[in-house]
Amino acid sequence: MSQHNPEGSRDQIPIKAARDEFIDEKKGNYGSNLEYTLEKWTDDWLADRDEETLTDVTPLTMRHYANYLERRARGDTGIAASTARTYYNYVSAFLSWAVEVEYLPENPAEKRKAKKQLPTATSSTSGDQQFWQPDQRRTIVSYVDNRAREAIDTDGIDAFEEVRDRALVTMLAYSGVRGAEVLADSRDERRNGLRWHSVDLENGVITVLGKSQQKEETALPQQAVEPLRRLETLLDLPADGWPVFPSRHPPSLYSAIDEAGHEKPDGNPWGYVLETGIEPPSMSTSGARTLLKRLSADADVPGLDEDDYLTLHGARRGVGEKLYRERGAAAAQRTLRHADPQTTSEMYSHIEASELAEDNTEVFDGE
Repeated sequence: MSQHNPEGSRDQIPIKAARDEFIDEKKGNYGSNLEYTLEKWTDDWLADRDEETLTDVTPLTMRHYANYLERRARGDTGIAASTARTYYNYVSAFLSWAVEVEYLPENPAEKRKAKKQLPTATSSTSGDQQFWQPDQRRTIVSYVDNRAREAIDTDGIDAFEEVRDRALVTMLAYSGVRGAEVLADSRDERRNGLRWHSVDLENGVITVLGKSQQKEETALPQQAVEPLRRLETLLDLPADGWPVFPSRHPPSLYSAIDEAGHEKPDGNPWGYVLETGIEPPSMSTSGARTLLKRLSADADVPGLDEDDYLTLHGARRGVGEKLYRERGAAAAQRTLRHADPQTTSEMYSHIEASELAEDNTEVFDGE
């Protein structure tokens, strides 16, 4: 039995109180996604329903939630079926914990009639996921490099945006970092973008908040060092705590200016923050996705379907794939910072299968 019975008897335990106890106990194992999902479930989805205590949550409640997730997973603009099932599994994990600490007699989310409405999990192999292929990587890196050079020739120190975009693309293309490790993520206040004090250009190392929720050092290849060095020179940093990839989104800049206690300037908020030393916000993962969509189209990246674009995580997979092929699984695992070697093996299983097919073909060629 749990030692902490939140606000009431076993039959009247408020869902939100139990949720907070569960998150506090499990947070280090699951990370911020668990907290985000459970808060969305309790604060948004359950808001218009009568379920307020744990015993109010029935298999029918969970069937309705599964049906809601299934509707969200329909079409091209919704969430992926795998994401829908992940959300459901997070809620189910919470309810299983409630059973474990004897707040509930059984988990209503695990009843067959509840799970029946979930979207079907699509089977996919590692090769079906997007990887920045070598020609795609070369194309977009060449494009942002030429774009930055031309902007510097034309605008000098005013070419910040093009120089920033080149530094971001090359970091993604060659380092294997996760987007949320170097950009701001609205779901996690700790992820507020890579800062210059966490960048060591001399030794080619950056320090990021890893998926483990711990600080981790990751290698920065020379291909990414020089674009960052040029960005640092161009920016002439007022403070080393500034984000490496600042946002130039006007509303975000005006918000930062207002929070600093300054009057709203007449136009050019970016110039104002540079002049006054007000720290700008970091570019967000959402902003970076929008940028990559535009750059992918402008660079005419090969091998993309219409309306497709190079993704943040596709860059990370592309780095791992290159290392896996050229240096083996151990090198890919170290660079991607996978805690479990099995994660790396599963991600690049298509490479092993392909190489095995080549070997087997050679064996039977002589028959």
